Amino acid sequence: MGFGGLRVLGLLFPLVVLAACAPTDGPPRVQRADVAVSSYAPPSGAPDFCAALAATTHVTGLPVVVGTLTALPDDVGSKTEITGAVDELQGVLEQVRNRPGTDVLAGSLAELIAALRSARDSRLTDEVRAEISAGLDDVGRDAQAACGFPS
Repeated sequence: MGFGGLRVLGLLFPLVVLAACAPTDGPPRVQRADVAVSSYAPPSGAPDFCAALAATTHVTGLPVVVGTLTALPDDVGSKTEITGAVDELQGVLEQVRNRPGTDVLAGSLAELIAALRSARDSRLTDEVRAEISAGLDDVGRDAQAACGFPS
């Protein structure tokens, strides 16, 4: 029911965090997908924000980025990726806020963006990791009804 694999990413999130605790020669490189939901074709009448959300490129890498920041709190590349995700989601949020009846999705997006900013701007805590994971699930669930993302 999550959007385009974010539900799966949410399920894999604890594994990514644990994997990040293993010693490495350096931070893992985030392999970004071209888009979050490559097979998405908006259903008739779907709001514009659905295509914008499906076209995000930084969101799919968040579990790896958060895992990296858990092990390497000052990793600049991970913080840059989070900034990219925040910028993409902020653009989606602006579109969502311009559409009536989307208050719940707007709230979920705002909370996810706030959690991501917290992860980027200060030490990543267990609470913030949980907020990011829950935020991804919430946004996926809340967007599903309007967008009809593939499951």
